[in-house]
Amino acid sequence: MLLIFSLLFLFITPLIMLAIRLFWPDFAYHWLIAAAGPLIAWPVTLLAGRQLPQTVHLISWNTVAFFTESPTLLIDRLSWPFAVALTTLVLAVILSEVARASEADWAVWAGSLLLAALGVFTVLAGNPLTLMMGWAAIDLTELLIMLGQVKQSVVRERVVITFSARVLGIGFLLVAVMVASSAGETFSFEAIPSQVGFLVLLAAGLRLGVLPMHLPFIEEVPLRRGLGTILRLVPAAASLVILARIADAVAGSNKPMILAPLLLGLAGLAALYGAAAWALADNELDGRPSWILGMASFSVAGTVLGEPSASLAWGIATLLSGGLLFLFSARDRRLSWLPLLGLVGISALPYSPTWNGTRLFTSFFTPVLFLFLAAQVLFLIGYARHALQEGNSLTGAERWVWLIYPFGLALLPVVLFSFGVWTNPSRENMPVVGWLEGVVVVILAALLGIKLHNRIRVSEKAIDLFESILSFNWLYRFFWNIYRTIGRLITFISTVLEGEGGLLWTLLLLVLFLLMLLGISSGGG
Repeated sequence: MLLIFSLLFLFITPLIMLAIRLFWPDFAYHWLIAAAGPLIAWPVTLLAGRQLPQTVHLISWNTVAFFTESPTLLIDRLSWPFAVALTTLVLAVILSEVARASEADWAVWAGSLLLAALGVFTVLAGNPLTLMMGWAAIDLTELLIMLGQVKQSVVRERVVITFSARVLGIGFLLVAVMVASSAGETFSFEAIPSQVGFLVLLAAGLRLGVLPMHLPFIEEVPLRRGLGTILRLVPAAASLVILARIADAVAGSNKPMILAPLLLGLAGLAALYGAAAWALADNELDGRPSWILGMASFSVAGTVLGEPSASLAWGIATLLSGGLLFLFSARDRRLSWLPLLGLVGISALPYSPTWNGTRLFTSFFTPVLFLFLAAQVLFLIGYARHALQEGNSLTGAERWVWLIYPFGLALLPVVLFSFGVWTNPSRENMPVVGWLEGVVVVILAALLGIKLHNRIRVSEKAIDLFESILSFNWLYRFFWNIYRTIGRLITFISTVLEGEGGLLWTLLLLVLFLLMLLGISSGGG
C-alpha cells in the first residue's frame, strides 16, 4: 500500500499547485510545493520494495468482453525498479531546476509531476487492461502538452503521427488480449501466455520506435530541459517495463524462436543507427530521441533472447544514465564526476549497473550481436563527448543552489548503482564473456574517441540515406499521402456536388455506377 500513497502524492501535488494558482495568483513559492510531492513520494517508493511482490486491486467491476480482471497494480522485482527510477527522475528534474531560473514555470513543473505520476501508475500495471489505461493516459497527456508547446505546423504534424503510432501499439496489445481470451487463457502479468508474447513485443517495440525502426521526432522538439526529459523518458519507461516482463513468454513461443534472427537484426540495426545519431548529435538534448531508440533496442534484444535481467538492466540505465546527462545543464569541473558515473553506468563493466546486460552476448551468440557491440562503443563515445561540452555556469550562484542542484543530479547514479548491486549476478554465475565484454568495449571506445576527438563531422547525406533504408518512415509517408489524396478527392466531390450543377453531376455518377454494375453482371453471365 505504500506505493499507493506515493502515487497519491504525485497526483495531488499538481492539483494543489493549480488550486493555489487560481485562488492565490501572487504566490511565489510554487517550486517548494512542486518539490514537496516527489520528496515525500521518493522515500515511500523506496520503502515499498521491502515487501515484494504485492498486488493491489484498485477497483472491482463485473468483467466484460475479453477482460477477465479489474484494474490492478503489481509491485514486484520488475516493476518496482522502474517505479523508483521514475520517482527519482522527477525529483531530480524539480531539484535541478534551481540552476535554470530562466525556465521557472509552475505549469511546467505541474505537468512534469502529472506525467511522472501516470508513468509510475503504468509501470506498475498488473494486467493488460491497466496497462492500456496507463498508455492511453500518457499518450493523451503528452499530446496535449506537446501541442500546447509547439506552434510549427510541421512539428505538430509529427506529434500527431507519433501519437497515432503509439495508439497502434495499444491496438497490438488489445489483439494479444483477444488471442489469449480465444485460447481460454488468463492474461495477467503474473502469468503471461506464451502465444501472446510476440504480439506484446510488437506493441512495446512499436511504441519505442524499434520494431519497426522509426524516430518519433527526427529533430528534437524545442522544449525546456526538464519537461523535455520527462516527456521523452516517461513514455519510454512505460514500454521498457513490459519488455522485461514478457522475456520468458517470448522465449517460450515458437514464433519468436523462428523469427529471433530477424528480430535481433532489426533491433541491432536500430541500436547502431541510434548510437551513431547520438554520437553525431550537436548536443545531448538534440540526441535524446536517438538515445532512447538505441538504448531501447538493447532491451528489445534481451527480450528476444529470453533474458529479463538484461532487458531490465538496459531499461533502467536508459532512464537514469540518460536522465543524468539530459539534466546536467550547469557544467563545472567540481561536478565532472556526475557524468562520469553515468558513463560507467552504461559501460557493462564488471559490477557496473549494466553488467547483467552482457547476458545478450553470453546466452546466444550470433554475428548480429556485433551490431550491439559497435552501438555500445558509439554510445560511450557520444556520452563522453556530450558530457565534456560547455554549458551554463553556477559561478555566482547562492550556496543553497550549489547544494540542491548536485544533490538532485547525484540521486540518479546513486539509485542506478544501487540497482546494480541489487540485481547483478554472483561471480560464479557470470561466464568469461560477461567479464570481458565491458572491458573490450571501454577500451575500443577510449581508443576510437581519442582518435576522433574534435574531428567528428556529421555527414548529412550518409545519415539520411541510412535512415531512409533502415527506418519505415517511407511507409508512414506512403499512408499519409494516401490519406491526403482521399481528403482532396472528398473535398473535390463535395465542391462539385454543392455547385449549381450538383444535381446533374449526381445523376451522371448514378448512371455510370448502374452501367458498371450491368457490365459486371453481363460479364459474369
